[in-house]
Amino acid sequence: MAEPLPSYHGCFGCGRDNPIGVALPLEWDGEKVRAIFSLKREYAGFEGVAHGGIVCTILDEAMWWAIAAQERKCTVTADMTVKFHRPVTTQGTYTVEGWVKDKPRSRVFVAAARVVDAKGQVCAQSEARFVALPDREWQRFLEGLTDPSFFLQE
Repeated sequence: MAEPLPSYHGCFGCGRDNPIGVALPLEWDGEKVRAIFSLKREYAGFEGVAHGGIVCTILDEAMWWAIAAQERKCTVTADMTVKFHRPVTTQGTYTVEGWVKDKPRSRVFVAAARVVDAKGQVCAQSEARFVALPDREWQRFLEGLTDPSFFLQE
């Protein structure tokens, strides 16, 4: 059963109190982060089609949270590749999934994500390397969450 993840105050990707953000309702099932979402028309690159940068943000967010949920590490994106297969529209409902692909070599994690449409067709997929920040940043992250209890349970 999936467990809801908190949001980070003000974050464009997950922040529920950011009026211009995507506000992804992320959940963790023990292996993957998932969110079902629809996009506002303001996120269009042209009429009805989401801007590619918004899709990249959604993929990045899912991968970042997968590392946080699984590894309890605060990271930053080092590099990211994205393949677009079909348009993400501002009229549809989509699911993003993110997961950790490789355990760290030193401080580097590799994660992957994909956005699928209501028919299960992959619209975009990504892989990225994330670099772990010093452990003190984890505490700062917890302090910025709407509810850190997910990360405080054993």
